[in-house]
Amino acid sequence: MWRLIKRIPFWAMFGAIVFALTQAIGELLLPTQTARIIDEGVAAGDMQAIYRIGGQMILITILVIISAGISVYISARTSQNLGRKLRNEIYTKVLQFSKENMGTYGEASLITRSSNDIQQVEVTVMMIMRMVLLSPAMLLAAVVMAVLASPELSLVYAVSGPVLALLIFIILRIVSPYFKSMQNKVDDLNLIFREGLTGVRVVRAFNKSDFEVARFAEANKDYADTAIKAMFRMSFLMPIMTTILSLTNITLSWRGAHLVAAQNLSVGVILSFVNYSFIIMFSFMMLGMIFVILPRAQVSAQRINEILDTEIAIHSPENPVSIDRQAPGEVTFENVAFRFGNAEHNVVDDINFQVKPGQTLAIIGGTGSGKTTIANLLLRFSDVIKGAVKVNGTDVRDLSLNNLRDLVGYVPQKANLFSGTIRENLKYGNGDATDEELWYALRIAQSESFVRELPDGLDAHVAQGGNNFSGGQKQRLCIARAIVKQANIYLFDDSFSALDYTTDRNLRGALKEVTENAATIIIAQRVSTIRDADTIVVLDKGEISGIGSHDELMANDIYREIVESQIKGAN
Repeated sequence: MWRLIKRIPFWAMFGAIVFALTQAIGELLLPTQTARIIDEGVAAGDMQAIYRIGGQMILITILVIISAGISVYISARTSQNLGRKLRNEIYTKVLQFSKENMGTYGEASLITRSSNDIQQVEVTVMMIMRMVLLSPAMLLAAVVMAVLASPELSLVYAVSGPVLALLIFIILRIVSPYFKSMQNKVDDLNLIFREGLTGVRVVRAFNKSDFEVARFAEANKDYADTAIKAMFRMSFLMPIMTTILSLTNITLSWRGAHLVAAQNLSVGVILSFVNYSFIIMFSFMMLGMIFVILPRAQVSAQRINEILDTEIAIHSPENPVSIDRQAPGEVTFENVAFRFGNAEHNVVDDINFQVKPGQTLAIIGGTGSGKTTIANLLLRFSDVIKGAVKVNGTDVRDLSLNNLRDLVGYVPQKANLFSGTIRENLKYGNGDATDEELWYALRIAQSESFVRELPDGLDAHVAQGGNNFSGGQKQRLCIARAIVKQANIYLFDDSFSALDYTTDRNLRGALKEVTENAATIIIAQRVSTIRDADTIVVLDKGEISGIGSHDELMANDIYREIVESQIKGAN
């Protein structure tokens, strides 16, 4: 937590301290002024003293109100700015995560850390800037003023103070593990909730709504039970504090009455002493509130720092080579091998092929054969463990990530559209594209007709995930987005699967207009999509079992089986 607190600007912390101290001094002067009114005004029957001291109290009260208002504003502004910066940093960091980095945390945990955990830190920072600065100042000053007013009565605090501090420490040690468990259980809740939302169609299709509701209810109950255990233990804190401070006040009143009776103390001093006792009690209660939220905030801060401290697996070299965006595209895989983490076997092994400008290379194979892994290696979502992936003769590890990914027009296996408009989604590929270029890309992607039929055309609304479009429409819009980029390399990862055969054929024919100087890689399951490619690579269990044209590969057992199975399926 201290590491995040150090991010607070000096001016903000200084301002909070100044105005908190001003507020504390003002509030501590009021009991003294009250005692003076009683002793110098009421007891002496001096109305002028009452008016004079009363006027001073009004001015002090105004000063306290102004100081408190400014202190609250500084604290709120600072805590929200810190939260905003942390959210930006986490989001920026997560966007750089490799597949391995993402697997370490999971999407649900990342969402919790960037929302719930940061909110905990925001609240705590505001409380710290207000109460942790104000409460000790008021507590210390009130004790000093009380000692000056009556050293004998002040001895009561020498007993109650250490007892209270010890009990607070014991309770916090007991409760801290529960707060860490609570945040982990929030991750579990978010995970189940997210799975239910993204897989809602599957849940309904398999009639598993009751099962998912029960699963969520169980996780929810687990979280609630943990929270109840934590709050139950924390609930002892306030009663203990109130009891000890109440006993302290009773003792003070009993002893003070004897001192007044013996004429060793005035009524005004006793009254001010009682007020100081309330200030001390209030300060302890504010500190108690901090002690309630601090353990949970400490856990949240640790979880935030884990993300910020995560070493990015994939990063740009210190002195990157640059490839001109106008250059023809060429892709080469040389003896490439890759495996995940500590896996025993390679996902792909000894992969060799080359795609020259204007050529189309297709990759086909069974499920789990490593097709998408090849796409990930080209884009450097993962790095090879052996061999090299080259673009225009340069190892992709020698290129900056921005330069490499700027060269590639990528269409992912799952069609991803962002909420907004069609225009905004297409300009994701090229922010400077004109309407003419957008319509051209839509025409190549066989999307122009249905977009023109929409009332708003390019400005038609796109719902979250593109859910207001069919699967085929989403795929074609994603293909159009890649075409708008006017890339050196086009990479289609099973991007034609939702298209009918006629649209598939027309789209691939139209693509030749934009890929004359580009290297094109098509990963597909359907033979009809790839049979016209210049070169076809057949993958089997991560290795190349055949490479050549469609006619040449008919002699390859695996390829022939794929072709025959699809012909039988069509019949």
